[in-house]
Amino acid sequence: MKVSTPLVFASGALAMPSANLEARQSCAKVHVFGARESTVPQGYGSSQAMIQLIQGAYPGTTSEAIVYPAAGGNAYGSSVTSGITAVVNQVSSFVERCPDTKVVMVGYSQGSQIMDDAFCGGPDGSSMSETASPLPADVGEHVAALIFMGDPRNVPGLAYNVGTAQAGGFAARPSGYTCPTYADRIQSYCDAQDPYCSNGNDANHHQQYVQIYGQQALAFVKEKVGSV
Repeated sequence: MKVSTPLVFASGALAMPSANLEARQSCAKVHVFGARESTVPQGYGSSQAMIQLIQGAYPGTTSEAIVYPAAGGNAYGSSVTSGITAVVNQVSSFVERCPDTKVVMVGYSQGSQIMDDAFCGGPDGSSMSETASPLPADVGEHVAALIFMGDPRNVPGLAYNVGTAQAGGFAARPSGYTCPTYADRIQSYCDAQDPYCSNGNDANHHQQYVQIYGQQALAFVKEKVGSV
């Protein structure tokens, strides 16, 4: 009896590192989170085409959709609130499981807004009152690149802006705002025709960012992720 108890304990102690090692060995070298635009079914929405470009550049890349309402209308604010929480929880959970994986974020429209808030902080109307990012800094360290397309939080003059927009989106940040920690890892795509991230009147243009800027965005991701 004096021998069996420590042997059982030792067996359990050895099993835990083995399980952790097996879990890490199953992790991809690159993992992409995608967040869809408003009112489309759960999944990737228009972010999927960008994710597929990244997967083509890095074979074996895994992906995961942010699970949130993506609601429009009067439910938009609460949808953003839920989305911010989902980004923080899903990215944190993944990084805990796969700490050696390089993470890429791709958000489209409202999907960009929830990522923008999660990484860069608020305030954002009823959805977010604080200015600090809710994403833990030690989690954010694992994120190599963030691609925002048609972000309603767009404001002119940011160093990471790409496109022709000279006006802010309907949830624009204050003039002169910069993302305090992740600015050098962001590219945010918005054109003047877009009525959601700018003040244009061509809603169809809002759906064309991967078609127009996909290869440029992919080059940015490859620069940040590097060879894996």
